[in-house]
Amino acid sequence: MQTFTPDDLKYTYSPAHEPIGMVAPGETFAVITEDCFTRRYETPDGFTAESSAWVQENLDGVTGPIAVGGAEPGQVVAVAIEELQATTPGAVVVSRCEAYSPADWWHEEDHVVNLNLAEGLISLGDNWLVPARPLIGCLATQPSRETVLSRREGDYCGNVDCGEITAGATVILPVAVAGAGLYFGDCKAAMGDGEVVAAPEIGARIVGSARPLPRPRSMGTPRVITPQTLTTIASDISLADACRTAFKELKLWLQDEWRLTSDQAAVLMGIGAHCRIGQISNQLHTGKCSIDRSLLPDTDGRAAHG
Repeated sequence: MQTFTPDDLKYTYSPAHEPIGMVAPGETFAVITEDCFTRRYETPDGFTAESSAWVQENLDGVTGPIAVGGAEPGQVVAVAIEELQATTPGAVVVSRCEAYSPADWWHEEDHVVNLNLAEGLISLGDNWLVPARPLIGCLATQPSRETVLSRREGDYCGNVDCGEITAGATVILPVAVAGAGLYFGDCKAAMGDGEVVAAPEIGARIVGSARPLPRPRSMGTPRVITPQTLTTIASDISLADACRTAFKELKLWLQDEWRLTSDQAAVLMGIGAHCRIGQISNQLHTGKCSIDRSLLPDTDGRAAHG
């Protein structure tokens, strides 16, 4: 099994990047990622004015791009995440949280807390353990023309910080350049919706596969498929607009691939679709819309892309 290591971390998504390797469609491979601070905060004394300034300029280093054989512009690539394991303790930069607006708490970060992980649990203190549920904060394909910071998000996905992007999920991403060019990074040990304050940042080992597919005609934003749910992800300057776009994208998905009429999709989603926050901490805010697959009719469309 090929393993891709973070020897040449990228801090942007760019069509100018040469692939660090290639995988065949459906080939299982492993990716090793650094934490989003590139290990500057492995211990509390690592948080200094100098290291903080470096991290602000070099946040969210990602491993990649990894080319997928046969992926061509205009297609999508389905990235199946089979395993996701922490390889480092969790590092949390903690804010004083004194400002009236939580939007300003990020500017009050002043120390680091390191959290041990073992046997699927995060230690918060003596006899205080909470479940770990690792997720991939940054998963992206190479854009076609622009170079963007890896901390950013958009139609290529990127730094959306959605808990749905975890082991057992298949993420459907657009292909803009030959080979797709996959980037992985910014993994967390666990994370609540929103990212109003920092979550435990970890290095990780990801095992998965990828395969190119025809792009669904209605797909405008990334999609996530699990055995239980369908989710669409959208990022916009307005969280309200991001959530509305994610809702619209899910409605079109149900119409095209589950063969529902517009009326049927609207009624079903009014009953059982859930708009939630991915993150509100970045330049663009991320919304997501999910529906439980048990609510869907049993049709041939159910097999499309997962």
